[in-house]
Amino acid sequence: MTDTRTTADRIAAVERGGGPITDQQRADATALLDDLLAAAERHGVTLADLDWTVDLPGACVDVIRAQARRGKR
Repeated sequence: MTDTRTTADRIAAVERGGGPITDQQRADATALLDDLLAAAERHGVTLADLDWTVDLPGACVDVIRAQARRGKR
C-alpha cells in the first residue's frame, strides 16, 4: 500500500513527550523534511525507502525542538 500522506501530514502525525509542538516548529520540521527528501531524491531514495530504517519525520521534529531548547530557534 502506498502512503499518500504529505510531508506536512507526516510531521503532524509525530507524537512526542514534553511540551506541545508549536505551529512554527511544525512548519520548520516540514521544511527540513522536504529539504532532506529533495537531497535523497537525487540518490533515488524516497521517504518510503527511509521508513524501513528511520523515522525521518520524527527526527526532523526532534532536531527542530532541540534547537528551540538551545535557543537557536
